Amino acid sequence: MTEPADVARGSTNRGGDVADEARGLVLAALLSALAGFVDVIGYLHLSGLFVSFMSGNSTQLAASLGQRDLAEAATIAELIALFVLGAAAGQVLAGFTGRRHMTCVLIAVALLLAIAAALGTAPEPMVFAMGILNASMHRAGSIPVSLTFVTGVLVRFGQGVGDFLLRRSTGWKWLAQATPWVGLITGATIGSAFYMQIGDAAIWVPASLAGVLAAWSAVIPQPD
Repeated sequence: MTEPADVARGSTNRGGDVADEARGLVLAALLSALAGFVDVIGYLHLSGLFVSFMSGNSTQLAASLGQRDLAEAATIAELIALFVLGAAAGQVLAGFTGRRHMTCVLIAVALLLAIAAALGTAPEPMVFAMGILNASMHRAGSIPVSLTFVTGVLVRFGQGVGDFLLRRSTGWKWLAQATPWVGLITGATIGSAFYMQIGDAAIWVPASLAGVLAAWSAVIPQPD
């Protein structure tokens, strides 16, 4: 027989899980918006190359190699290598800093974006920062999230739709997979508008946002 106290504890745990997921999804949306803001500035500044969307850069690399444009291919390969190194550095930083990993990762991102801004929207620190950003969080409660890899987000969302149509899904958590995508699109839209108005100085906006998010993350329970 289930005791009332056990029922109460179960309800409390479920409430805590929902709160963790909601807070995590808000963070994921904001971090994805940060990535979208930076990526669109890089895209406009580099005339069609990306600082966080490496699938697009990989296609561009293949096209440049096929067209024997080795100078362009070298530039793109450098961006991809810097992103991978940033992702590795972010993972190491998160591993060393433990429970406060998000705060430390976001401080690093803010500093790198500030360096990029000081150097006239230099793409190298921007790409490295976006690689590092991925180590800030991986899950919102029990929901896996991606910050710069929105293709994976859309795949999981589409699979959730399919499971819902087949009645394999009993909940609505699959809807939450769209959160990072919406955040990225929102951030990129705002970033594009800022860039059209103030040019390269727009990079100071996501640098400041990263600092604000780092400060916020320091006073809340941090997601995985």
